[in-house]
Amino acid sequence: MDKKRIVYGIIILFVVAGLSGCVGPQVTDYFNESYTVNDQTILTVSNINGQVEITSWEGDNVTVNAVKKSSFGQDELDKIEINVTASGNFLNIQTRYSGLSPIQGSVDMNIKVPRTLTIESVTSSNGALVITRTNGNITAVSSNGAILIDTVDGYVSAETSNGRIEVKNTTGVRDLHTSNGAIIVEVADFRDDISIVTSNGPITVYLNPALNAMIEMRTSNSKITFEGISLDVDLLEETHVIGSLGSDGKSLDIHTSNGKIQLFKL
Repeated sequence: MDKKRIVYGIIILFVVAGLSGCVGPQVTDYFNESYTVNDQTILTVSNINGQVEITSWEGDNVTVNAVKKSSFGQDELDKIEINVTASGNFLNIQTRYSGLSPIQGSVDMNIKVPRTLTIESVTSSNGALVITRTNGNITAVSSNGAILIDTVDGYVSAETSNGRIEVKNTTGVRDLHTSNGAIIVEVADFRDDISIVTSNGPITVYLNPALNAMIEMRTSNSKITFEGISLDVDLLEETHVIGSLGSDGKSLDIHTSNGKIQLFKL
């Protein structure tokens, strides 16, 4: 009998331990704050797990409206913190998780900024990034999620491990990389050698025909087409094209391992 009680006790302990990490009803918390900034303020945003959406508004402050969620109880939700700190000209918005990895919850952020405020970087370890009507040479990075950038006064770069990238109405672009997803981009200008690369998906580029550029386009499993762009072609193959636009330009490398490449006039 004593042995049976011991066995039953051990089983109960395992059941309780297992249930302690089980998914339960979702708990939610809200973060709504406003911060005073000026024309010299530079914004950085770093999120752990969740979408970040940033757009401009007519106000003078930066507003942060965030939703924290967890299906692992209030204790796990309380381990997720949103820290906003000012250092010199920088305003830093950062999500931190004090529990064991991986994070047992998510944070979705909606941030509004004055139109003249400069954004330096926006990152999320898992979630989409949406940036519209803003200012700055923005670096946008997500480990898993789409990156959508529209109407930015600046040269932008974007990198995600899994998701599409769309960039339009910007002053110019820098590198655009995704491991799995389509890329659609308007290239009004670029100042250094850049690459537009996806490992799996089509690439569509709308290029300013007034630019000077050395262009190389490669795909491993589809074809390349270009319309409205007068390239001085050095190599013309179905899956590999090398040519120049204007003279003495920087390099523009467009590459996909699985998908078509289309180059159009912007």
